[in-house]
Amino acid sequence: MDWRRTAFALIVALTMVGTVWFAYHFASQESLNTYIGDEVWYVPASRNVLHLLGISVTYEFNGTYGVNVIFTNESDKFKYLGTVDALAAANGVRYRYEYYNFPGVYYEIPKATFGKFLSELNETLPSGSYYVVTGFRYPDKENIQNYLNTEHPFLGKDLIMLSMVLLGDKPIYWRLPGIIEFALIELIVVLATYRVSRSYLASLIALAFVVADPTLQATSIAAMLDIHTAFFVSLFVLALVYESELGSSIAIGLAAAAKLDGAFGWPVLLWKALKREKSFVRFFSVVVIIPTAVFLVPEITIIKAIGFVPWLKQFLASFKWHLSYKGPNPNTSPFWQWFINYRPFPFHFNPNVFASTDPVLLLGMVVLIFAMPWLHRRKPGVLAPFMVFWSTVGFFALQYILGGKTQFSFYATSLVPSAAVVMGVSLNELLRWEAFRESLIFYWEKLKEFKNRAFEKLHSGKTNPPKTLQD
Repeated sequence: MDWRRTAFALIVALTMVGTVWFAYHFASQESLNTYIGDEVWYVPASRNVLHLLGISVTYEFNGTYGVNVIFTNESDKFKYLGTVDALAAANGVRYRYEYYNFPGVYYEIPKATFGKFLSELNETLPSGSYYVVTGFRYPDKENIQNYLNTEHPFLGKDLIMLSMVLLGDKPIYWRLPGIIEFALIELIVVLATYRVSRSYLASLIALAFVVADPTLQATSIAAMLDIHTAFFVSLFVLALVYESELGSSIAIGLAAAAKLDGAFGWPVLLWKALKREKSFVRFFSVVVIIPTAVFLVPEITIIKAIGFVPWLKQFLASFKWHLSYKGPNPNTSPFWQWFINYRPFPFHFNPNVFASTDPVLLLGMVVLIFAMPWLHRRKPGVLAPFMVFWSTVGFFALQYILGGKTQFSFYATSLVPSAAVVMGVSLNELLRWEAFRESLIFYWEKLKEFKNRAFEKLHSGKTNPPKTLQD
């Protein structure tokens, strides 16, 4: 049995298990049983799409179910809120939260009387004056009960919806897909790095960059889109280094379906296809048809909810939104500031969750520009992830130039997988293990010399001193 391979596999497996365990326990603590970061947009949008599709979800807490009673307008709320409060009280309501930025109220009703409460609502209130959305409470934001987040693609929200349906509408369950993906990114980066380098050490260096990355750590415990984008970008990098044409096409489509910046590595797919494909039909399929088809599949949920034409109009309009300035924001961080972690985006205070970046990783990619020709000759596979990183940075720069100046530090999440692969391979090549081994031998020899000199000095005045330190 190869003990090195066994130890390597064990380290990776334990790291993945530890990542899931730590992130799950951190994300499930009571103080985070609420919306953090941009969950205030993505989670309500997911819940609203499920409601439009006729799918109810459940939030269960201490023997109660959560329910949002949403009135058609403020006038109906004024007329019927007292009646709804009375029905909730008669059914043993444990918790009430009134919304002030939209006409609604949230209750937690005991399980035993929950069905009765809904039936009495239906019997008492006029049809069309209200509707019910079961599950967790909404953030108190204007028009949030109708918000669908169509300015972003839907794969990330599909994953949030899936977890809501299968497990329940609860903060830790919204976050579970991202937590699992964080661990899978570790595995994917290790596999990609080993494919390029054939080195366990290089793979472990890359793994260390992923595990320690504060951007991945923060976004993995928030039900946002960026951790999903980073996951599918890592699959894209893996497919590229394995020279899988179909895999690359599928992965870039999935990355774009999570968030549009997932497509920023597309020029690398184009470059690869230009080098390989002789047939125009096959070339066009690889770079356009397959990625587009894969991109559209996760959009089926929102298309089914609102219709194809409304979805298409809103999707096309989203490009103008992405290239627009959203107004002053104290947490804005343009793409060049990510390289020095200038302004981390705060997701939550106490406990503090900030989307910080890793300057060592990102600035390392700047330094490696000057070493890449040499590295490419030694490890040709390193060029593809290197190009994915800089293609993504280039498109963020283009977005900024074209008007999309409202950028934040957590956008850098999608840069981490490709950067980690490149840094693992590069450091293993540039910082040779022989240098460390020979240096350690040198230090050990000098330490023995120092001990012997100290010993001789200590016993220099004795009549019969020991001849050596061992004596």
